[in-house]
Amino acid sequence: MLFTTFSVEKPLLYYKGGEFSAQGAWCHRPMYHKGDYELILCLKGPIYLQIDDQKITVSPNEIVLIPPFTPMSGYQASDTPVDFYWLHFFSQHKETTFEADEDAMFSEIKTNKNSKHRLSLPLHFRLPDYESATILIHQILSIHNELSSIEERDYLVSALLIQLYKSYFNHFDVQSDSAKINDMKEWIRANMSSTLTVAEIADNMHLNVDYLTRLFKKCTGMTTLQYLNHIKIEVATLLLIRTEMSVKQIAAASYFNDSKVFMRRFKKSTGLSPSEYRKSYNLIHLNNPHVDPQIPIPKRIVDSIDYIPENGNVPEDASSPNSRNL
Repeated sequence: MLFTTFSVEKPLLYYKGGEFSAQGAWCHRPMYHKGDYELILCLKGPIYLQIDDQKITVSPNEIVLIPPFTPMSGYQASDTPVDFYWLHFFSQHKETTFEADEDAMFSEIKTNKNSKHRLSLPLHFRLPDYESATILIHQILSIHNELSSIEERDYLVSALLIQLYKSYFNHFDVQSDSAKINDMKEWIRANMSSTLTVAEIADNMHLNVDYLTRLFKKCTGMTTLQYLNHIKIEVATLLLIRTEMSVKQIAAASYFNDSKVFMRRFKKSTGLSPSEYRKSYNLIHLNNPHVDPQIPIPKRIVDSIDYIPENGNVPEDASSPNSRNL
């Protein structure tokens, strides 16, 4: 399985991004990545991509990372609606792509053999808890702070890669306590309702209520009820940025019996009212006909990295790529 490194000792540098959707019979045009990484989070699919000489099918809730100096294109038209986020960024370090066994990678991480500033991620993987990544990507794409002295998007892209790293490798954890907590989280998500109680969760997990509460708090920093409220707010956030539903409808769909309670808890959690949140994070680049507009690389990136050639379309000599498979 192919992995790529990401060094986050210095922030990754945001370049461009957006959301693309098509109703069918769409095929990704040929592209060539010259120095930049591209991250794709599929929302609706499948998407049929050829990266170097390898064909892959990208399904909903899957992540694809396209390394620098890599040709990519669609090899087949999608006959169902397609929707995905796309995000380009640069690393301030020269990263490496390598082949490794997943279990060996997890063992290395658990024994702390890798640097705390160095992440490794597969080039194609399913995201177990896609909601948090979806929200964070949408926030990154909603920020337009070209006049700011601090490029917030750089730090959020770095946070996104850290989140993906933790999410991907957490599902390998087979230690008893962590496994119980992961199973518990999945059960809570699947059975989330306005009336779910700690006793119901404990009964399903065959655990004592007091033990469950202590274990959950120890492993997550939250009580089970705090976690339940957290994922309700997460559902509401997704609905706010992904739908045109009213606040009252979103409250009901997020398992809140009272819309006023929902609005109070949402503001406490995010610092914004639902309407303010929707307004703040609703300005993203949508449906560019070319998916990836060829915009100049910002000066702040050029000043940080001295080995980036001009970005552009697939060069004529890219038909015979170097030996890197996906």
